[in-house]
Amino acid sequence: MKLTEDKLSAEIRAGRFERVYLIYGKEPFLVSMYTDRIIKKTVGEDALDFNLQRLDECPDADLLSDYAEALPVFSEVKVITIKDPDIEKFDDAKLEAYLNIISDVPETTILVFFCTGAEPDDKKSKTKKFIAAVDKAGVVCQIELMKPPKIAELCVKKAAKDGVIISQADALFLTERVGGRMSVASDETAKLMSYAGKGGTITRASIEALVPKQLDAKVFDLANTINYGKKAESFRVIDELFAEQETAVGVLSALSGAYLDLYCAKLAKSNGLNPTEAAEMFGYYKGRAWGFTNKVYPAAARLEVGYLRETVELLFDADIKMKSSAVNGRTLLEETVTKLFLCRDRRMR
Repeated sequence: MKLTEDKLSAEIRAGRFERVYLIYGKEPFLVSMYTDRIIKKTVGEDALDFNLQRLDECPDADLLSDYAEALPVFSEVKVITIKDPDIEKFDDAKLEAYLNIISDVPETTILVFFCTGAEPDDKKSKTKKFIAAVDKAGVVCQIELMKPPKIAELCVKKAAKDGVIISQADALFLTERVGGRMSVASDETAKLMSYAGKGGTITRASIEALVPKQLDAKVFDLANTINYGKKAESFRVIDELFAEQETAVGVLSALSGAYLDLYCAKLAKSNGLNPTEAAEMFGYYKGRAWGFTNKVYPAAARLEVGYLRETVELLFDADIKMKSSAVNGRTLLEETVTKLFLCRDRRMR
């Protein structure tokens, strides 16, 4: 059966388990978390080696069958986890053998396949068969990206468990600063908790001082400084990006993406679409959709369609030049930003 993340969480809390699981998705942190929850609820964190076997690759089918058939010791069940199975590398015989194992996992065994790297591609034939087999015999759960407000809420709870305070607003600021990535937000929260100390408070100032912005967030700030005509600040941001070892190609690509998002938002607004409708129409996924509706859409409101169209064309031409000629990347990037300022100044007259 296919379960949503919320339903999987509820089933684990209730102690209702299937014989086989496939857990994957866009949030590796959550994929690992739910795998660990299954382990803790069934055999415990300190399970005997007989009762918990963690495998980093798919063993031969005969060996996996032996593992699955072996009885648990002083426990009702045993758990076998297999991390990042690459089903497309299976030959036909191994795939068929795995499908047979999945269809007949003993009642004393829970077999968990979980993917923290690349997501399984259900359009490929072998993977499609594998997913279908797990779906029939147990649970398939695809974890979607978590929205920033929910990530912020989890960061608040994480801090509170250790006696540290962080407001919802500051947790959301932290989440946006790391690009809406759950695993990074969790790690940075842990770092800030250590800095604040038990009973302390994580402040906006400490977040700004200790948590580096992700590239997309920094480059969106760069686009805003350009759009507001802040030349000195824009080149200061560029200096910071290069000091942090960002590449000219990466920065230009992110800047192109930022202006393309602004252009899409402006067109949508001009055609009477609200932010949510626009995000859905352009295919923005959950985390990016939140940023599009809450940051990009408002920023695009004050900008002209003609200006944004020209900026996208300028950045497209610069991208081609950077990737097809032996130019100095930083020089080309700074020339492009100068052209964006000239474009803005011309449009503002």
